[in-house]
Amino acid sequence: MADINLTPRSALDPYLKLGTYGSHHGVPGAIIRELKDFTIVSLTAFKGQNATLSNLIKSKFGVELPKASKTESNNDITFISIAPNQWMVFRGQNSTSDFASELEALTSGIAAVVDQSDARAIVEISGSMVRELLSKGVSVDLHPLAFGVGDAATTLAVHLWITLWQTEQSPTFRIAVFRAFGSSLLDWLINSGAEFGCQVQD
Repeated sequence: MADINLTPRSALDPYLKLGTYGSHHGVPGAIIRELKDFTIVSLTAFKGQNATLSNLIKSKFGVELPKASKTESNNDITFISIAPNQWMVFRGQNSTSDFASELEALTSGIAAVVDQSDARAIVEISGSMVRELLSKGVSVDLHPLAFGVGDAATTLAVHLWITLWQTEQSPTFRIAVFRAFGSSLLDWLINSGAEFGCQVQD
C-alpha cells in the first residue's frame, strides 16, 4: 500500500493569489490577508446561566462577556457577541493548548461549547478605503462614529452570512465566514476593492 501523507492547509490556501488587483496608483486602498492557526469556538449560555457564565469568564480571562454587537479582548482572546446569550470566541495562533477543551471544562453544566475552527475562514482587511469597500455589500452603518474598535455585526455581505468586527482604529476589520464560502468572500472583497487598489498579502 502506498504511503499517503496529508498536509494540513488553511481554508483559503487554494484560492489566495497574492498580488495587487485593480488600481495600481499609489498605496492600495485595501489590504487583505488570511488569518491562520486560530481557534474559533461558539459559546452559548444555558437558560438562566448567563450571569454565572459571565462571572466565570471574567475570573478566568479578565474580560466581561460583551453585550450585543460588541467585542471584548484580552491578549490573543476575543469574545464576540453574535446572538442573545451566544458568543464567538477567537483565540490567535499564540495558543499552544487545546483552547476548546479548556473552555468546555471551565463552563461544564452552564454553557455549550463547540469548536468551529475547521469550519471557518477568517480574513483581516485594512486600509484607507476599507469602509467604502465593505459598504458595497454590508448593510450595517460602518461610519467611524457608528462602528469602531470593539464593535461587531453578524450580518449578510452580498449573499454571504458573515461575522464582522473591528480590531484597530486604522481601520482594521476581521471577517469570519463558513469555510465553504471562503472563496466567494475573497472574490467579493477583491472585486469590490479593485477601484481603490486591493492587495492580497500572505
